[in-house]
Amino acid sequence: MGSDGYQVKAGMTGPAQQLDEAGTDMDGISSAVKSRTSYSYDDAGGEDAASALNAFVKAWEAEAKTLASALHELGGKVQLAKKTYHGADGLVKTHADRVPAGGTSSLTSTSAQGGRTSALSSY
Repeated sequence: MGSDGYQVKAGMTGPAQQLDEAGTDMDGISSAVKSRTSYSYDDAGGEDAASALNAFVKAWEAEAKTLASALHELGGKVQLAKKTYHGADGLVKTHADRVPAGGTSSLTSTSAQGGRTSALSSY
């Protein structure tokens, strides 16, 4: 924006994408774990071991789904924050461009310091 030294830089797109991609990775992990949610006696080396292993894998699958969902949600929120800040920065620039660089204002009776009136005296 503008050549007056004010520039809006919204640098959160990369981290938002990284969070979303990490969520996609966790989706893949959840799918991989889900395919192995039923171990038999022969697979685990005993009934108690198979039962414990199946419970562990189911819990791990649920955790992976929760993590994936949280990462996708967080990535979306970071992206939304970026858009909100970008919009707010644009409004600040628009309003700052309207501030007179000097002169007097009939809206305030404050005295000028050093012979100059505040640039914000019209607010």
